Amino acid sequence: MTDSLRRAAAPLILGVAGTAALIALCLWQLERLDWKLGLIAELEERLAAPPMALPATPDPAAHEFRRVTVTGRFTGELGAHGQPDAPLLATRDKAPGYRIIQPFETVEGRRIMVSRGWVPLVAKNTGGRAVREIPVPAGEVTLTGALRWPDDPQSPAFGPNDNVWIARDLAIYAEIFGVEPLLLVAETETPGPATRSPIPQPLTVNLRNPHEGYAITWGLMAVAWVMMSGIWLRSRLRTP
Repeated sequence: MTDSLRRAAAPLILGVAGTAALIALCLWQLERLDWKLGLIAELEERLAAPPMALPATPDPAAHEFRRVTVTGRFTGELGAHGQPDAPLLATRDKAPGYRIIQPFETVEGRRIMVSRGWVPLVAKNTGGRAVREIPVPAGEVTLTGALRWPDDPQSPAFGPNDNVWIARDLAIYAEIFGVEPLLLVAETETPGPATRSPIPQPLTVNLRNPHEGYAITWGLMAVAWVMMSGIWLRSRLRTP
């Protein structure tokens, strides 16, 4: 091996290996971008479809974001945590508040959870605890909304003493309210007292999609790696 080749070996090997790895990561993120865009398009198509009846055997893979119509009543019963709801921390127009999630029984006898909408903190909080009653509508109501199977990784899901929920956990809902692990995000208004009437917040497909930015980052890093490797190679070849 000549002296020039020996000096060029390290920049060439590291340059090619590093560039190949960065390009591979860029291509992987482009594949993820294509997958995420396809998923968003599929969920938007489901959300735009006409409402269907509540599926007999709900399947997250097939019914996530699917709009359904149900008829029944809000039970108003207490859960095992001693409260009639599961108020989830949420904002609306940058204002803090809660999504009011309560048990609902259909005319067919199925028990699910319904997210009725958003209320400000003052409508739910008493002494710093989210225990102020949000009355349920009287009698039978018909609701239209979209199904969700949220699986938020946060823990714990709620504060058992103040009833402030920070994660939607269907398994906990099922356990403490005796319902199916099923959540309907209502777009139908379910009025209560004027100051404590939940404002429906219909779903939109708003999945986090950072893959384009990641792909650009890895691509730029590959270009930078090539340039730095070229500078190193030239420096090594100029060195006696």
